[in-house]
Amino acid sequence: MKKTAGFFFIKFQKFFNSCINTKKRSLFFTEKSFIDSSFKLGSNNILDISDKAIFNFEKNVFINNSNFITVKPNAKFSIGEETYITRATISCLGEIEIGKNCILGEGLKIFDHNHQYIKNPFSVSKIDFNIGKVKIGNNVWTGANVVILKDVTIGDNVILGAGCVIHKDVPANSIIINKQDLQRITL
Repeated sequence: MKKTAGFFFIKFQKFFNSCINTKKRSLFFTEKSFIDSSFKLGSNNILDISDKAIFNFEKNVFINNSNFITVKPNAKFSIGEETYITRATISCLGEIEIGKNCILGEGLKIFDHNHQYIKNPFSVSKIDFNIGKVKIGNNVWTGANVVILKDVTIGDNVILGAGCVIHKDVPANSIIINKQDLQRITL
């Protein structure tokens, strides 16, 4: 039998799922974490996960293909049930909370931190960060290439249109579109 990349992925997925099902400490599963046995992980993902990070992945979370996810020590990363993520960059140094039934689209970037800087003399730190939190409500859909920055709360039932940069809170039942200025449309 010829062994292909798909064969190895299936073997890895079976091993990964068995580790979750038996709650063994493996990959990014820690004692403080909960990852439902229905969790699915696609291919070509890059995971930079601390063994001291805390996870909570509810039922039927699917992190599809080609995501880059960083979760540093003592950071908290949670995803609600029935949420789907594909081709995203998620960088968690503090806390990122994603609600249930979300569809997070291609090119999404979520950062709960930014680099520290001083104005006089001007200098940006390469290794020191201002750390915050990002909270995304339930039933949120992001179009392509949305960027969500630190200290933002997005309410329930929100659509974030392609190319939006979210730097302040978004109320529930809104559609945000990217024209010259961000515009809010109430659902």
